[in-house]
Amino acid sequence: MRNWIIVVAILAFVAIGGWFLNASTQEKGEITPAAVSQKEEVKKIKASVFINPGGKKGQLLGAQEVEVEKDKSALELTEEVAKVETSGEGEMAFVTSINGRSADSAKNEFWELLINGESSQVGAGSYEVQDGDKIEWRISKF
Repeated sequence: MRNWIIVVAILAFVAIGGWFLNASTQEKGEITPAAVSQKEEVKKIKASVFINPGGKKGQLLGAQEVEVEKDKSALELTEEVAKVETSGEGEMAFVTSINGRSADSAKNEFWELLINGESSQVGAGSYEVQDGDKIEWRISKF
């Protein structure tokens, strides 16, 4: 009988200690298994992509609203809706062709990236798309 009392006391001590430990980690904001699974949820954003080689008066090669994972670059977003050819890769990628339409370097042409109507100050591989962005590509001259 005495052994039973000792076993029950030990089990009660372990159970109460576990409850206090769990409560204290949640109060401190420490990561628990439940918190880890919530952080693994992928956040999505919506943005629009317009491929308009001739600018305002040109023929639209494509226009699409896209839902993508947060933290995607403008280049990655464009690659989801069009066939894109680049010189270089990643942050250093320079777009040379979209949907088979190449910029003619002999005519001083290049594919210009516009974000919300403004010429981008960074490359397509560097710009992180924000929710509601309007990404536009057009052929411009330098």
